[in-house]
Amino acid sequence: MKRVLFVLIIFSSSIYSQLNVKVAANNLLRWGDGKELGISNNVNKKYFEELADVRLFVNDFTFGLRFEYDDPIEFGKGTKGISRRFVEFKKDGFNVRAGHFYELFDKGLTLNSFENRGLGFNTQVDGIRLNYKTEFKKMKFNATILGGDLVYNNFLDTSVTETYSIRGANFSFTPIKYIKLGGSALFSKGKIPAGNLVTNITSEIYEANLGLSYKWVDAFVSYANKVTLSESNILFPVSLAPRGDGAYGYISVATGGIGVTLDYKNYRFNLTAPDSRGASSPFKPLPFQVPPSCNKEYSSTLLTRNPHVVDFGDEVGFQIDAFYSPNDKLTINANASLTSRHYDYSDVDSSAGYRFQRIERSSNFIPSMRDAFSPYWEVYVEAEYYATKKLKVKLGVGRQTSVIYNIYNPASSETIRALTVPVEVKYDFMKKWSVKFLTEFQRSFNNIRAEQLNWVSQFTSISVSKSPNLILTGSFEFTDDKEDPSGKKFWGSGEVTYKFSSSNQLTFGYGSDRGGLKCTSGICRYVKPFNGFKLTVINNFN
Repeated sequence: MKRVLFVLIIFSSSIYSQLNVKVAANNLLRWGDGKELGISNNVNKKYFEELADVRLFVNDFTFGLRFEYDDPIEFGKGTKGISRRFVEFKKDGFNVRAGHFYELFDKGLTLNSFENRGLGFNTQVDGIRLNYKTEFKKMKFNATILGGDLVYNNFLDTSVTETYSIRGANFSFTPIKYIKLGGSALFSKGKIPAGNLVTNITSEIYEANLGLSYKWVDAFVSYANKVTLSESNILFPVSLAPRGDGAYGYISVATGGIGVTLDYKNYRFNLTAPDSRGASSPFKPLPFQVPPSCNKEYSSTLLTRNPHVVDFGDEVGFQIDAFYSPNDKLTINANASLTSRHYDYSDVDSSAGYRFQRIERSSNFIPSMRDAFSPYWEVYVEAEYYATKKLKVKLGVGRQTSVIYNIYNPASSETIRALTVPVEVKYDFMKKWSVKFLTEFQRSFNNIRAEQLNWVSQFTSISVSKSPNLILTGSFEFTDDKEDPSGKKFWGSGEVTYKFSSSNQLTFGYGSDRGGLKCTSGICRYVKPFNGFKLTVINNFN
């Protein structure tokens, strides 16, 4: 017995000595308490979110777990308990993951699942994913196969939950050095609720793409075709299987201090009459179809107040982005974009009802500036100049115009225009100290307002920081807008961030936030004005 025990101890020690064990953990705590402001009344707004992620690395295996406690969550649908768990194996080009995961197929025309807690958006998949990468004779090969279930809680209406069962595959390979070919296929069964009724759908998406990279030229083009079959019910008494498609491409040229990129989108995943659009339509783009928006995303506070909400079912447009850097001190960036719907529609019902018919146009592959197409366009130019090693100045000017067309009453269509000028100055002093001054001016116009069609807003922020652990920020916003939803004309807030180390920090803020429309990747939600305090604690343990 002693001999057996001795052998077991020696064997266990040998196995343990071969294990490479590591643990990594991070924690995020968010706490807010205050009031959401409205025209008629103010509502108490509280949220408390705790997310603890732990990962255990044992040789080629990774075990992951997230504990989440939302009581309540700020946006979206909260969780109390385990919200993410997975086991992953990586070796010799193979990657196998079972449990929760996110995935992107190429540019997202077929599949782009991700989480954005700031919007309450989450398209996490629970299932299995297999990936294999290899290279032989200078040819690279990459393939992914996945399957799982997706529970999508509508981030704008958390009482609506859609469920999907998906199976998909994606591959790419380089037959020669400068060319990459790829494709995707995805099959999905879903349940789309509309009140007390549920529509069962079956969707198929096929995609092919081509990439080119040669010296100072980089290009990509992708095309996806989608068909959705709906089962008959009271809402849709006849089973339908309409087709939709979408295309995206870009070409980028960069040499020396000059670079130009042209993006193009043509999303036709749900071309339908105006009265057939809606969140409960079984033929809408699937929530995990999020291709590029082809619109610039700004860090400027006032420029983000007038974003474009992308309709991935019916939108065509382009974006041109260019930069020029004549020397190490100066960089100039210019961006222009235009997007619209594909078609106008006419009412062909002479009775009191509506029956819309598409007005065909041969140039539907380019956006239109006509109001009936709900166009959105913007132009932005920015210059960044390093006057010295310690002084940086950034100046920009942007113009945004959007039309929200009302086909039932064209005279009441909404036109919004905004001219914005942001200025930023950053100065470093006393080795570890720096100060950043930001001011933004915006003149806005809205044609359907009751009284005040034009108004002015100004945002100012002053930030003082001491490297590496302290940041003090004060922000102020003014407006002469008499019709602001909050009924206010001034907002002010202060924020302190202290970094205990490079991976642990605390941020405390108090004051008022004007709110407004906030977007990421073309997905948007309206955030109500808020007055109160916010606390964020971030910890990373490795």
